[in-house]
Amino acid sequence: VAVTVISMLVTSSDLLAQRRPNAGQDIQKVIPMRERVQIMQHFWDWKKGNVLPAIMREQGVDMWIVRSDEQPEYRQTSYKEGPFYTSLLPANHEGMVLASQYEEGSRIPEFLLFFDTGVEIEYVQPRDYAHIGELVRARDPRTIAISETNNEPMLKVLGEYASRAVNSWVLGVRWLETMGPEQISVYRYVQGVANDLIAEGFSNKAIIPDVTTVEDLNWWFRHRMLDLHIEKENHPTIGIQRKPANIEKYAAEDSPEFFRNGGRSDNGMNPTIRRGDIVSLDSDIMLLGMVTDSHQHAYVLEEGETDVPEELKEALRIVNRMQDRFAAEFQYGRTGIEIERAAAQILREEGVIDSNLGFHPPPMFLRRFTINGLMFSRGTWVSGLGSGSGYKLHKVVSNEHTLNYNTLYAFEPHTRVAVAGWGERGVELGIGQIAVFTEDGLKYLDRAQPDDQWHIIR
Repeated sequence: VAVTVISMLVTSSDLLAQRRPNAGQDIQKVIPMRERVQIMQHFWDWKKGNVLPAIMREQGVDMWIVRSDEQPEYRQTSYKEGPFYTSLLPANHEGMVLASQYEEGSRIPEFLLFFDTGVEIEYVQPRDYAHIGELVRARDPRTIAISETNNEPMLKVLGEYASRAVNSWVLGVRWLETMGPEQISVYRYVQGVANDLIAEGFSNKAIIPDVTTVEDLNWWFRHRMLDLHIEKENHPTIGIQRKPANIEKYAAEDSPEFFRNGGRSDNGMNPTIRRGDIVSLDSDIMLLGMVTDSHQHAYVLEEGETDVPEELKEALRIVNRMQDRFAAEFQYGRTGIEIERAAAQILREEGVIDSNLGFHPPPMFLRRFTINGLMFSRGTWVSGLGSGSGYKLHKVVSNEHTLNYNTLYAFEPHTRVAVAGWGERGVELGIGQIAVFTEDGLKYLDRAQPDDQWHIIR
């Protein structure tokens, strides 16, 4: 059955750009709001018609009963509704509202029930627990997926069918994490818009060396997103990496305390961007229900320089080679723990001080509003395979989940490289971006800063 899922959903790597031959073009076409809703509805229709039956059969589930109040572990701490529930709600083209089939226009159903007839997935909105019992007895499913905890009323109403119940966690995560071919293709566009935006901000269009501060640049990005009618999940985080000699040189204007963290300023500090600095950005945009997670870097030319110094270009080449080696460890069926363990065994190149692999599913959403126009308590979910000890089984993100095809990741390895003149900690040049895993392996959707391509501020 798994082969069916793979063959139906896999996306050709020909669609996925590894470099940026058309830089600056995506930002010229930011899709209007109404058209975005229609595109997202198309994504949802395809996902409901193709992904839902595929993953139910993959997991051997005949019936899936979703509650609106499923266990807190299924959702982000700021959710009041579970993401499985909100992402499966029907909608129309006019504004992401519940369909008119419901008896009460302002009522959000407490349950969603999906039954595999063998031909199609039947959808029913149960009125209450008693109605669920009637539906189950009438359809006699062999396997029923339900939430594992806080489910005493459900088990009671299932009665003799309770022995057929299985935990719905993997099924729900597979539903959220599996992307359709058009979604993946359009995500390349979204990453392209993000890359174009960063390229604008990491230029003299936004930065005047020795005048512009970190907060100035942060606000430039915020206002530029407003100008483009682009939302964001988080405000940008901007830091400065500065050579020890320049920390001393500018000590009167920019306190050395700003750079106690290995020569790098943290959020909340506001040094002026100086010549010779490395400006580092962690930022995202939110477009078409898709969120990027970008880490990029710019170099501010010193007086007399016409290009980035060769030692910094070589540092970026090393970082990109390390990223490609990390990407090769994404192999179908591996858990996040296994990928991290394999990545830790990769031989570090000469000059690498330390390097570690970080990744997580990007935030997304399909549903944001109830029928009366109120937004759900949190607009996005993060669901699937991730790295790090904080991601445990039965969370929406787990490092014990396995790697599946047609899934997306915020791929953000961090590598510090020794560079002459930059002190014992060297420079940290992790490149964060969205990547997709298909039968062709892990591929960058719109590769940022390949080879030795720095953003340059003159």
